[in-house]
Amino acid sequence: MPISVNSNLSALDALANKQNVTANNIANSASKEFKKSTAELEAGPNGSVTSRVQPVSTPGTMLINEDGSVQEMSNVDLGEELTDMIGTKQAYQANLKAFKTSDGMEKSVLDLIG
Repeated sequence: MPISVNSNLSALDALANKQNVTANNIANSASKEFKKSTAELEAGPNGSVTSRVQPVSTPGTMLINEDGSVQEMSNVDLGEELTDMIGTKQAYQANLKAFKTSDGMEKSVLDLIG
């Protein structure tokens, strides 16, 4: 496979992983003491893209219960998560379009050859 195809496929995989991490954060946003994670995209060898998942240890909102005890809620900011999800979706769509364009170009070359 050409390097551009491998780059697009690895980017699609990394972006899907990032979207899954964000979806997990959103799904657990109301869970007590849940700590969100982030997925950072990194350049790999030969133009590939990988994602590195890291937990975020920032404390969540502290609530005082009726009995006076303190309870920590999740540290997920839904506004931040939804904003990140939109950017990840757009990057995924751009990489998918580049992959489809590359595939179409290869088909055209093969049609010209034979």
